[in-house]
Amino acid sequence: MIARYLEHRGVSDVSVVGGTGDKGADIVGSYNQKRWLVQAKFRSSGVIPRDAIEEAYNASWHYDANVLITATNQKFTSDAIDYRKELKGQGFDMRLWNKDNIIAFESALPVDSIFKRSLREYQLDAVKEIHASLESGANKGLVTLATGLGKTIVASTFISEYLEKNQNSKVLVLAHVIDLVRQLDRSCWSQFSKFIETHIWTDGELPVYSEGVTFATWQSVKSAVDNGEPLEGVFDLVVVDECHHAPSDSFSSLLNYLNPKYLLGLTATPWRGDGASLRILFGDPVFSMDIVQGMQEGYLAKVDYRMMLDDIDWDEIRLLSKQGLTVKDLNTKLYIPERDIGMIEEVSQVIKKTKNASTLVFCRSIAHANRLQAFFKQYDIAAGVLHSELHRSDRFINLSNFRMGKLKVLISIEMLNEGIDVPEVNIVVFARVTHSRRIFLQQLGRGLRLNDNKTHVTVIDFVADVRRIAAGYDLNAAAADYKEDVNYPDGDIVKFSKYSQDFFSEYLADMANIDDLDEDAHLDFPE
Repeated sequence: MIARYLEHRGVSDVSVVGGTGDKGADIVGSYNQKRWLVQAKFRSSGVIPRDAIEEAYNASWHYDANVLITATNQKFTSDAIDYRKELKGQGFDMRLWNKDNIIAFESALPVDSIFKRSLREYQLDAVKEIHASLESGANKGLVTLATGLGKTIVASTFISEYLEKNQNSKVLVLAHVIDLVRQLDRSCWSQFSKFIETHIWTDGELPVYSEGVTFATWQSVKSAVDNGEPLEGVFDLVVVDECHHAPSDSFSSLLNYLNPKYLLGLTATPWRGDGASLRILFGDPVFSMDIVQGMQEGYLAKVDYRMMLDDIDWDEIRLLSKQGLTVKDLNTKLYIPERDIGMIEEVSQVIKKTKNASTLVFCRSIAHANRLQAFFKQYDIAAGVLHSELHRSDRFINLSNFRMGKLKVLISIEMLNEGIDVPEVNIVVFARVTHSRRIFLQQLGRGLRLNDNKTHVTVIDFVADVRRIAAGYDLNAAAADYKEDVNYPDGDIVKFSKYSQDFFSEYLADMANIDDLDEDAHLDFPE
């Protein structure tokens, strides 16, 4: 509740970090280039002693926090109040919030969040089409919007309008991983009025009541159902984010059991590796916009996409073309062993030439990320890493430092594929990542979000898979369908270095959708 209050009043990057290893903080965020830190103390009775203020003070050194707050639903001891005065005298901005303060703060808030966003024309159209689907008597719908086009804004606006019309309704928003659930909750706050309650149901956290909007992993809800909790028909509206995960047997059976009045699916990548259709669960799309259309119509950043093929042995391709190799075999033989130093040198030159450079690097493993971080340090470029083994507090610090410009580079291992918004990024680097069509477009979309501080995004793709070349080729083919070139000169989105334009027509002319093939698929080259 306190985290949502902070964001509603204008604190950005709000994150709940409390838990094992939190160093004494429960909530952190940024406001006017200062880092805020809150130690939250909820008690059924009693008073809050000096120790709680000491926790916030000690945590400030780990988080480099400027504004320190201890918040409680009770009152503070005189010793705690005296210690706060002592810290203030030493120059620390220490604040104590009791129950009366918090109630007064909330009462004074405007109905809408400071961060509430006005929708673009196509987003308004998407919300309108969802309403039209619901009002027509349909019980399900699908929205596909490329990464960067704001599907969460569309979903949260629709939910808000739905609850205005149906004030006693209950809404459930499902995702497939814990971090995405928490991110969705926070991302929706900006479009919700302060009267719409939100709850988290995952990782051991349960909602106290079900009114408003509950954000949950489908696994948590499925476990409750399996343990006998009667949830059939309880939720009037069920929204599934990243719904390309939903066709799995367990997930789809849960959705069928819940039987909401309306089921809405949202995804940026409406295809699956196993070919399962989303239409069985969610019906035909009520609204769609892909990445090329978004770029063409100016809703995504202009792109300077450089696919680096300098280390492909083209002579080897000709020798191997008649051997009927698998994708994995060809990739193993096709590429000269990676040269990370050369790769970082190339990226560092682009960084130094880019105003307010903010660089997002995707790589394939934690070991690779740590190695690249060390190489960036050799070039005097501050870089941080983001991966699943970091504690939530360290993830927040690295992501916050990146957004505040203290880090020029953030290196991620698939942690920014879904959910996290980093519109400041103006350089995206694919550092020998394993290819997946879905992940490729999700990662690319992280850099395509519009931002007032960037004119375009530079994408440097150090290819490690023949399917990646096919994905670039397909993007260019899709761009060619448009008559006017808006965001990519010469009709091509992707520019290839040392690339034979005849490569695909000569060797892969008869192969459709090569970028969707798995590693064991055979490439049957034409004579």
